[in-house]
Amino acid sequence: MSSKQYQGRRLWMVVRLLALLPLPLVTAFGAFVATLITLVPLRYASAYRVVLINLLATHPNMSLSEARRIGRQSMAELGRTLTEFSHVWHRPVEQTLGRITRIHGEQAFLDATASERPVLLLSLHQGSWEISNLYLGDKTDPEKTLIMYQPHPATLMDAMVKAARERTGSVLIPTNSQGVKQALAAMKAGGTLGILSDHNPGNRSNPCVPFFGYDVPTPALIDKLVQRYRPHVFIVSCHRSEGGVKDIHIHFEPAPEIEQGSDCTEILTAMNAGLQRCIDRNLAQYQWTYKRFKWSPEGRRNWYRQSKTLLAQIEQGEDRKALGLHPEADKHT
Repeated sequence: MSSKQYQGRRLWMVVRLLALLPLPLVTAFGAFVATLITLVPLRYASAYRVVLINLLATHPNMSLSEARRIGRQSMAELGRTLTEFSHVWHRPVEQTLGRITRIHGEQAFLDATASERPVLLLSLHQGSWEISNLYLGDKTDPEKTLIMYQPHPATLMDAMVKAARERTGSVLIPTNSQGVKQALAAMKAGGTLGILSDHNPGNRSNPCVPFFGYDVPTPALIDKLVQRYRPHVFIVSCHRSEGGVKDIHIHFEPAPEIEQGSDCTEILTAMNAGLQRCIDRNLAQYQWTYKRFKWSPEGRRNWYRQSKTLLAQIEQGEDRKALGLHPEADKHT
């Protein structure tokens, strides 16, 4: 058994165990462990450093103390999200869907799926994003609903996740050339396609467009789908509201500026702007541990490699623009 398979088996066992426990207990445990990470010295807390760097770089007017406060909240919310997966994947679907208390823009989404045009859903790693997969399969034609996903390197874990996400009928397709062919076919047939669109695309040939003021590689597939098939486009977000893990809100936001975009830059810039609005609306529930700004058109940004030094300099009062952690500085590099 390879190391990845062994790690995947251990993870599979942990997830199954957590699914047996009450949801409030499981997510409180996840939040507690994640919060502990923020209390150790920064040199040992690499994930928390990434959160702070991302918050400070994307919000130039945010103070370091405010970034720490929101960063601690973000880590706790990430802990809730990760431990919540156990229930989403293994508890009865009705239990999970019963936690959805409000769906903003649902009728517009359902009307779009009933039309002859295809539907493209662009989502992001925020809040209880995993729940939206089950909702889509439950509310749309299962034979015409596809969701792109990144396969897990451990076969056992990948099989568990895929089976869990497909329980309501939607079909998962991998983010590889075969998956792209299936995605194109779904759009051509007037189906519904969901894509987590806030990730770093693997191929560096993807175009760089602004996101929080920084040019970053953005999936060119989305531009291809929009220009070729002109689908209904929605930005989809899913977050925990005031009632916590049993008070889930889903937003379907029509995106005419993406639908009507005339070229790649216009379409992808509009998409990133839509994702940014969702993130700023629920800042602490976004997955800020992701190194989304690692690449620029000129090459690698050293923010994450130099995070300890940069945070120490900011704490000493050095100007973020001079350190390169500012959208205006990025334009002149």
